[in-house]
Amino acid sequence: MSNDSKTGSFERMKQHNQSTVLNTIRLKEPISRADIAKLTKLTKPTVSTMVSELIEKNLITEEEAANSTVAGGRKPFLLRINYSAYYIIGVYAAAEVVRVVMSTMDGKIVTDYSKEMTELPSKDEFMDMIINNIHDVLKRSRIESDLILGIGFAMHGLVDPDEGVAIFSPHLHLENIPIKETLEKEFKLPVMVENDVRALAIAESWFGQGQDLSDFICLSVGLGIGSGIFIKDEIYKSPFNTGGEIGHTIIEVNGPKCECGNHGCLEAYASEAAIVKKVESELTNHQDSILSQWIKDGKNKLTLKMIFKAAKEGDLFAVSILEESARSLGLAAANMINILKPSRLILEGYIFEQGDFIVSPLKKMIEKYTFKSPHEEINVVCSTLGKTGMVLGAVTLVLHKLFKTDN
Repeated sequence: MSNDSKTGSFERMKQHNQSTVLNTIRLKEPISRADIAKLTKLTKPTVSTMVSELIEKNLITEEEAANSTVAGGRKPFLLRINYSAYYIIGVYAAAEVVRVVMSTMDGKIVTDYSKEMTELPSKDEFMDMIINNIHDVLKRSRIESDLILGIGFAMHGLVDPDEGVAIFSPHLHLENIPIKETLEKEFKLPVMVENDVRALAIAESWFGQGQDLSDFICLSVGLGIGSGIFIKDEIYKSPFNTGGEIGHTIIEVNGPKCECGNHGCLEAYASEAAIVKKVESELTNHQDSILSQWIKDGKNKLTLKMIFKAAKEGDLFAVSILEESARSLGLAAANMINILKPSRLILEGYIFEQGDFIVSPLKKMIEKYTFKSPHEEINVVCSTLGKTGMVLGAVTLVLHKLFKTDN
């Protein structure tokens, strides 16, 4: 083995050990050096070396324990993550808005800026807008670049995380956007790029309903429909970066055309846009619906918010459309559960925050169509991250890289 190879192997092992120690502190803090050695099976000298380096980098702090763990013995020093020492830039590019945040290492957002896209941009226009927004957040936050660990970027559509390229954005109609290359050149910071729903699932594992779970599915519904799948503490990605595309599973072969070009996709039945489109197409046959009065004479444009408002006021037509979409979602979710058997299904999106119009019929479909043992329970919950979920997902891409032990 050459000296270069030996050096490379040593550095990789050192990085692995450092990440192992750092992640153990995160999960078990406050914790002593001795307990880290027991949990990680690393030698005490190795742990001490790693801890010293992490303290020097200001990533962790130590404090004397209140009591000794051994009668008459010295009080151990306990270690914690120094979450406020460094910052992360998170970018979420949705179909209609770009959101950029500056966050501490524990997900606390200190600067937040959003900009709507009023028309479809070109690739260059899109990246220029991202760059300008990041510069704006840097200016507002007044945080020096040497205190920023990196930039996480959550992008809707098909993404290649390894190359940092948005391969296809169905809602922006853009292909092969060189996000990582462009941003690293501009800001001289490491950049991690991921599909938005996969990033969301990582955020759920750190800050949300996926904490302490090794296996779960995150189902997200917005303009599109996607899922993030966690298996054995890792986000699932196929070799072609297409895993989790539940929105493009076919539920009716001769169904309506989807944005992807196929017919009968779940997204064409149960996305936010699909719900509005369904109501618009059938409203003329339901003149008794309160929605007919609200959009009479074309003065008001029909919106999803309007449909839920009508449902909450007891409009039977609005309720029936929402329940129909919920059943489609529930059937697709049941199929995923039958295949993967996750510990939990996490629901994310505006439609799940509007009472039981979607959640209740969805749960009934899951209960009816999942194959389970008599004592098996399907755990379905709504995300608690709210509107910050996707952009927190972008932040956790950088955290995941820092703390994970297979670097």
